[in-house]
Amino acid sequence: MLPLKNMINEAYSLDIGRKIKAQARQAMKDGDYIGARAPYGYRKDPENCHKLLIDEAAAPVVQQIFQWAYERVALNRIVRNLNEMGIPAPSHYKKTTGEITSPGLIGSGKWQTRTVMKILESEVYTGDLVQGKTKIVDHQQVQAGDDNLIVARHTHEPIISHAVFEAVQDYRKQVCEQSKAVPKKPYTPNIFKGKVFCADCGRSLHRQRAERKKGPDIYWFHCLTNSRVEKDSCKGVMIQETELIATVTSVLEKELTVALGMSLPLFQLEARQKQEKDKLRGQMSSKRQEIEKKRRLIRGLYENFVQGVLTSEEYFELKADYEESINTLSGEITELERDMDALDEQFVRYRTMEKDAKSLAKDHLLTAELIDRLIERIEIDHKRDIHVTFRFKSEFQGKEVESCANM
Repeated sequence: MLPLKNMINEAYSLDIGRKIKAQARQAMKDGDYIGARAPYGYRKDPENCHKLLIDEAAAPVVQQIFQWAYERVALNRIVRNLNEMGIPAPSHYKKTTGEITSPGLIGSGKWQTRTVMKILESEVYTGDLVQGKTKIVDHQQVQAGDDNLIVARHTHEPIISHAVFEAVQDYRKQVCEQSKAVPKKPYTPNIFKGKVFCADCGRSLHRQRAERKKGPDIYWFHCLTNSRVEKDSCKGVMIQETELIATVTSVLEKELTVALGMSLPLFQLEARQKQEKDKLRGQMSSKRQEIEKKRRLIRGLYENFVQGVLTSEEYFELKADYEESINTLSGEITELERDMDALDEQFVRYRTMEKDAKSLAKDHLLTAELIDRLIERIEIDHKRDIHVTFRFKSEFQGKEVESCANM
C-alpha cells in the first residue's frame, strides 16, 4: 500500500500546485499585484494587499530618476546624485517602513547602477502591471519568456507618463546599440579576478585598459567608489597591473619559503603522518573490536531472555545500553576516519604548495590558478600599500598568513 499512497500524495501535490499557479495567473489577469513587497515608490493598500497606492515619500525620487534619464543624464551620474543627496537606497528605505526585516536583503545602503536600471525598466510606474517575468522550474526561480507575461493596464495611479517611459527606453536602447556597434578589442585575462579590493571602502577594484598605438596596452586597477557611488567617499586607489603582479609574486615567493621553512621537510612530514595514521588505525581497530564484543553481548542477552534468565524489562534495558555504546563507538570511528582523510588532504596541500614554490622560484610566473589556490584576498590602500591574505597555513601557524608590501 505504501507505494500506492506515495503515488496518490504526489498526484495530489501536483494538482494543488497547478491550481495555485492557475489562481495566481488569473489574479494577474484581473490586475491584482501578487508580489511580496510593493515596488519602490508605491505601497500596498492596507485594505487590499493586491492593490498599489502612491508612496508620497518615495514617489518623488522615482520621478526625479526618470527626469534625469529623460534628460539623458548618465546612469553613473544619477547614482552619484542620489547618494550625494543622502537619499536612502530602496532596501534601506523599506527597512524604515518595516517592509524589509532580513539583514541579508538590506545591502550597503548606497544606490547602485543596477538598482536605477531596474527602476527605469519597470512599467509599473506608468500605472500598468506587467507580471509573470519569472517562473518556477525545478523549485528555482528563472526568467520566463514573453509568452508568459501578463499585462494589465491602468491598475493603479501612475508616477510617470507613458511618453516619458517610452522616451527613456528608446534612448537607453539607442545607447546600447551604439555601444555594440563600436569595435571592441578583447581584454587580456584578469588573473586577479575577484581577489583585489580597496582597503579604504572594501569594494572590489575595477580593471581598466589604457590602449596604446605602439606597444602593448597598459592595465590599471582602481576604485570606482568616488565616480559611481559618492564623491569623496573613498580615499581612492590606483595601481598598474604589472606593478601589482611583480609585488604579489615577490611577496608570495617569500611567504611560501617561510611557510615551508617553518614546516617539516617532506620526507619527515610523510614519516610523521604515517605514524599518526598507524595510531589512528590502531584506535579504529580497537573500537571495532569493542563494537563486535557489544554485539556478542546483545546476542547473549537474547539467549538469556529466551531461557528466562532475564525479564523482558531487564533485556530491553541492557540491550538499549549496549546499542547506545555501539552508536557512540561508531561515531568515534567516523571521527577517526575524518582525521585520516584530513591527514591525507594536509599532505596533498603540502606537496602542492611545495610544487608551487618551486615553480615560482624557477619561472617567476603568476597565474590565475596559482592566485586562486594560494591567495584569499588582496587589499590596496591609497598609499599603494598591498596587504595579501594567503590561504595556506604552515605547520606552526594557526591562522591564515597575512603579509604587507609597500610600493
